[in-house]
Amino acid sequence: MAKRKEIKFQERYGGLLGRRNGMLFMIETEQGLPDTCAKSHWVSVAMGREEKGEYVFSTAGYQYFHLDEAKEFCRQIGDGEISLKELWTRYAAEVAAKEQAAIREVTERAKKFHARLDAMGLKYRDLLELEVLAHSLGDMGNNILLGYERGEGWPSGT
Repeated sequence: MAKRKEIKFQERYGGLLGRRNGMLFMIETEQGLPDTCAKSHWVSVAMGREEKGEYVFSTAGYQYFHLDEAKEFCRQIGDGEISLKELWTRYAAEVAAKEQAAIREVTERAKKFHARLDAMGLKYRDLLELEVLAHSLGDMGNNILLGYERGEGWPSGT
């Protein structure tokens, strides 16, 4: 079995920079986590020249590593053991699933809110119109209405 050739990384631009097979690898550290035992490193991969700064792939927000794991991850990409296209597809699917979950949750909250409005005999458009009118009163007008609702009556001299 052939010996696996490691990527040599140098400290540059606040992270570790390495090259292999025409790819530029940047290992960066999440702020505030470098001295913890948490997985705090993420990887960016650029194809082509460094000065263009065209990163085509990043694990930030998707996958974090310990430093040794990040270096091994870069080596596997550089050697073709890991496909960036497959990772990109997997990350896109994760994002889509999170978006759908968020939409479902917000839809449930909106349905509950709509039911409360309906119980009061209001439509959402009515509420929006009332909000505009309430904001147009300004702070003094809102305080006068709050005082009236608390039983203080209308201000004297009106």
